Amino acid sequence: MTVGMQPDGNLPSAVSTVDGADPLAKLIDSARGWHGVQLGVLGFIGFCGVLKMGAEAPGPDWLQWLATGGSVGAFATALWSIVMVGKVAWPTGDPAAPADPAEMSGQLRSGIRTTIVSVALMAFAGLSAWWPTEQAPSVEVSLGNGGKACGQVAEGAPAGAMWLNTAAGETLEVHLTTVANVRPVASC
Repeated sequence: MTVGMQPDGNLPSAVSTVDGADPLAKLIDSARGWHGVQLGVLGFIGFCGVLKMGAEAPGPDWLQWLATGGSVGAFATALWSIVMVGKVAWPTGDPAAPADPAEMSGQLRSGIRTTIVSVALMAFAGLSAWWPTEQAPSVEVSLGNGGKACGQVAEGAPAGAMWLNTAAGETLEVHLTTVANVRPVASC
């Protein structure tokens, strides 16, 4: 007698493996495990979607549009993958009709791949926050009376003066008539 055959020579309706477990049941259990992972991915995408990196988004407008597209794409692919894996995890077909394990296995693999694409799209969207921001150069101002001031030049100073934002967090107003020399420095 061949392994897996019934005594009458016919294949059983539910093929069993050597260890006695039904491969369809194993596939469904695997899909249910992946379904939990996918819900975690969807929650992560939602969490990242509500985070803000600051008052002004870093980088140019085209980068922000790409990041937004990546976030929306990640959300859409996460939803689609949940549907694909959910069909395998909780089959809704006719219970009397035998399920095709090969078809369900293919659908599970596609759902897992789509989940990975979703995570990759979210990672891509998150990379836009790493765009370098431009900082004003630091300058050292030598005054005519021998004093010195150092900081980053700030905008909005009145005519005949300049503002310096110091490392201590203060804003100094320097009148240009008192300035002897201005030179750029790497840091203050």
